[in-house]
Amino acid sequence: MIKYSDVVGLPVICIENGKKIGLVSEIIFCPKFKEVRAIVLDRKGCQIRKKALLLEDVVNIGSDAVVVNDCSCTKTLRELETSNKLREKGNLIGLRIYSKSGKDLGTVKDVLFDFSTRSVEGLEVSDSLLQDIMQGRNILPLFGNVEFGEDNVLVDREAVEEMQSTGGGIKKILLSDKGHSPNADEKR
Repeated sequence: MIKYSDVVGLPVICIENGKKIGLVSEIIFCPKFKEVRAIVLDRKGCQIRKKALLLEDVVNIGSDAVVVNDCSCTKTLRELETSNKLREKGNLIGLRIYSKSGKDLGTVKDVLFDFSTRSVEGLEVSDSLLQDIMQGRNILPLFGNVEFGEDNVLVDREAVEEMQSTGGGIKKILLSDKGHSPNADEKR
């Protein structure tokens, strides 16, 4: 799985000539179908219009670069929008997440997706800054019926039950240090 935050900032490289055609500035999602549609590139120099490429034109997304076959796959964002290739696009980052029982689960801070299927598989959830620092964030898998609205995400009980901790936070660091014995350093 790939995280949205890991892709933003990556260079986009063309296989055809090895040329760097830009940097990823954002990813466009279609919440209705829970899929990734396109990648938007940073503007270069005096460019007025944003350039983008459809995910279907991407050969691979690696840890260090996004790779495309040829440079001609980039289009202006407006071109893609008017051709209906980006219909029903929306942003997921910043949406509030609620369970269908009415519990506020937090805010979407990152999105996990599968490149091969283009499907959004999970959401990284922040409960609060203090909670993030103490325990880390949680990953909410998109199981069952998930409804994306303009301002909120509504999830089933089964998705909430499957929510997993990322294992980060200061609490983990402090607990792992308790197993560390100061005498062990002295014996070395």
